[in-house]
Amino acid sequence: MVGMKNGEFSIGQATIADIPQIASLFTESFRESVLHHCGGVLPDPQAMQDVFTLVYQAEPEAAIVARDVSGKVVGYCFAPTELSNLWLRAIWEGHLLKWAWRWITGKYGFGLHPVKVIIMNKVAFLYSAVTPSKPANARILSIAVAEKARGQGVANLLLENAIKYFSKKGANRVRLEVRPSNEVAIRLYEKWNFVFAGYTADSQGKWMIMYKEMEHDHV
Repeated sequence: MVGMKNGEFSIGQATIADIPQIASLFTESFRESVLHHCGGVLPDPQAMQDVFTLVYQAEPEAAIVARDVSGKVVGYCFAPTELSNLWLRAIWEGHLLKWAWRWITGKYGFGLHPVKVIIMNKVAFLYSAVTPSKPANARILSIAVAEKARGQGVANLLLENAIKYFSKKGANRVRLEVRPSNEVAIRLYEKWNFVFAGYTADSQGKWMIMYKEMEHDHV
C-alpha cells in the first residue's frame, strides 16, 4: 500500500514491529471493554500483542497505520478480506495452544473469568456471522485513533485506505460492528456508504451491524 500524507500524519501499511504500539493503542482506546473482558484488570501487554500478531500475520496488507511526524503509530485499522484465515491460522499454526499455555502459566495476568466471557461473546458473534442476511468475509475488524490525534481526519484516512484495499482485492461487500452509542464512528461509516443491517450483542450490550456494498463504488 502506498503511503500518503495529510498534514502531520502519514498513512501506510503496518509492519510487524508496529504490533506493540497497535496493541497499546487498542488497550488505551477500548480500556472499558478490555477491563470487562479481563475481570477488571488490565492484562499483560503480551496478551494483546499475541492477538494482534495473529491478525497481522494472517493478512499483512490489511493492517493500516497512521503515524505522526516522529513515526509513532497514532491510529490503526485492520481490514481483512478473508476473515476465515484468522481462525485457520489460530488453529493450525498453534496460536491457540500458545495462548492457552501463557494463560495457564500466568503470563497474561488474568484468570478464568475472561475466558468464559470471551467464549460467550464469540459464540454470539459467530452466530450472527454465519446466519446473516448478507454474508461478508471482508471486515473492518478494528479501528482506533489515539486521543491526541482525534478530530484531525485520521480515522477518515484510515477508512479511505481500507476501502481502497477492499476494492483492490475485489471484495463485494464489507461488514463492521459498532456500538450504537458511538455516534462519531457511525457518522463516519455512513459517510462511506455503510448502512445499518441489524444488531448482534455480547456481554456488554448491543452492536450495530453495518454493511457497505463495494460493487457500486468507484474508489
